[in-house]
This record gives sequence, C-alpha cells and structure tokens, in this order.
Amino acid sequence: RKNKMKEYCFGIDIGGTTVKCGLFNVKGDILEKWEIPTRTENNGVNILPDVAAAVNAKIEEKGISKDDVEGVGIGVPGPVNSKGEVSRAVNLFWGYKNVVGEMEELTGLHAEAGNDANVAALGEAWKGAAEGAKNVILVTLGTGVGGGIIIDSKIIAGYHGAGGEIGHACV
Repeated sequence: RKNKMKEYCFGIDIGGTTVKCGLFNVKGDILEKWEIPTRTENNGVNILPDVAAAVNAKIEEKGISKDDVEGVGIGVPGPVNSKGEVSRAVNLFWGYKNVVGEMEELTGLHAEAGNDANVAALGEAWKGAAEGAKNVILVTLGTGVGGGIIIDSKIIAGYHGAGGEIGHACV
C-alpha cells in the first residue's frame, strides 16, 4: 500500500451559528453533508473539538481508514494567515487560534485552513458556479459579510489573510 492514492477529504465551513461539514472524494464529489451547531460560548473553546469529533465520528461510521483521508480543509470567518492561524474571529469569539495545529492534533489528519470566503471562491472556481474561471469574486452573506477574490486561479489572501475581506472592517 505504499504511495496509495488517498480517496477522501473533509470540507468544513465554520459559521457563526452552524458548522457545515462535507465528506468528499478527492475528485471533489460530495459524498455526504451535515451540520453541527457552532458553540460560541466560552470564547468558542468547543468549536474545533466539536468539528474534530464530527469528522472522527463520520470516519468511524463509514468505516474509512485515516490512511485513506487526504485531510481536512477548514473555512474560518475571519483572516487566516499562511500557517493556518487566526488572530481574531469576531463571530466565533476567538482571539488567537492555531486552527491547523489544533485540528491536526484532534484528528490525526493533515489540515489546512483559510478565510471562509476565500476558500468558498476557490471551491466555486473548481466545482461550482464559476467552474473553469481563473478570475472570481465571491461575496458571502451569513452571520457576517465576507469576500473572496481569485486571480489567475490563486487566492488573493493578502499579508494578514484578509485580502478579500469586505465585511467587519472599520474605515
């Protein structure tokens, strides 16, 4: 089983009221989707453990080996730096949070994190309404307002991970 192609991945969208979870094959086809509540009390301390528990439970329910999982991609409502760290996510009541480090520790899987609107724009360019487009602008409206910008098939994250942010900004 050396160099066996991974078969599955998880996509997580952390919102201010619900966390949307998806199990996908690595081609991007959704196999199952579900939601869990976003527990923001106590500065959101339970959010990532709840997400990890949901991922681990789905792996067990489906009888999937973690060796067959490419990883977990997480969209966070707020700026996320290139290391997967959040300095502040107001809708989640988070201050500093190492999203990638905590998720990898809790699941034992590789994790990546990005701004929710940025990764939504990337997803739409890959498999959604903007499929095949190299340049995309996406606006998200939910508990907060966000924006994602893709230019030449690359996320415009900016220096602090807030390149496409159009909401929660003081001018």
